[in-house]
Amino acid sequence: MDSIREGNSMVQPPLLDGSNYSFWKARMRSFLKSIDEKVWQSIMNGWTEPTITIDGVTFPKPIDKWDTTDYQNSSCNSKAIYSLICAITPEESSRICNSEVAKEAWDILQTIHEGTPSVKRSKLQRLMSSFENLSMKDSETFNEFYAKLSDIVNSSFKLGEKIPESK
Repeated sequence: MDSIREGNSMVQPPLLDGSNYSFWKARMRSFLKSIDEKVWQSIMNGWTEPTITIDGVTFPKPIDKWDTTDYQNSSCNSKAIYSLICAITPEESSRICNSEVAKEAWDILQTIHEGTPSVKRSKLQRLMSSFENLSMKDSETFNEFYAKLSDIVNSSFKLGEKIPESK
């Protein structure tokens, strides 16, 4: 399957094959937001099953007692988790197959492909060091230098840190 051509659709999510996480993450975010902003928010904020408290004891709220907001939040989580499952290969699927909350599945994929927060910080520190020490060599063309600069800037952005244009 041609990964560049696959997934260019408003109804089919982009495919994560394990080697294209950064590319997939940006496209998947846009895809989920195109479904509904609340679907993306269910990834960012998570979803918990509605509960009721009786005599100080908390229980899952029976579905027949759910209000409109409970249904909407559940629906957004369901759309998000379904989209995630449809957007990954069977190999990737084994990592999140037991997740019923979209945020949990997203976080698992993010940790697997980007690392833990401390690993991300370490990668960002290394990128910032490379950025600060970057200089054009005499034997280097402008296009070669710009490609190195773009790689550092894009890698930093993919890890959640935008290098300001002024830098």
